[in-house]
Amino acid sequence: MMLLVLLATACSNISKDTMKKMETEKTEEGLLRAIKTLIEPDENFDLGTLDSIYHKDMVVIMLDQDDNKNIFKKPAFMELIGSKLKKEDRNENKWAKFFHSEVNGNKGHILVKRRNKLVQDTMELIVILDFVWEDNRWQVIREIIFSQAIA
Repeated sequence: MMLLVLLATACSNISKDTMKKMETEKTEEGLLRAIKTLIEPDENFDLGTLDSIYHKDMVVIMLDQDDNKNIFKKPAFMELIGSKLKKEDRNENKWAKFFHSEVNGNKGHILVKRRNKLVQDTMELIVILDFVWEDNRWQVIREIIFSQAIA
């Protein structure tokens, strides 16, 4: 009985807005909104937004067309993306073709093709993203990127 009282008290401390957000965002549609925040950043998008989308333990594995592999932890990848944020036009690099998305409990997965100018040339990227639902939001925990030049 005491356990039920404790559970009821704990649940009552969660605001209705938080509960509603959890119900509406922990969905496939919420997952797609999270990735679109990265793909289609608005004028308010900054490193703080990026920091909230990337999980503290995020790892990015990049493989290029010459089989070169680079692995980034969150701070290094944020530095790379942050340098691009300062230079890029917000209307560039928005092209995306989604192939698969799914939510399984606290985990989400997306497979998307992108065209992006990460270095000098525009590349076609196959991106596999793994998300985790923590702190009432979707966060990228792993990103695998295969890049190749557009012929």
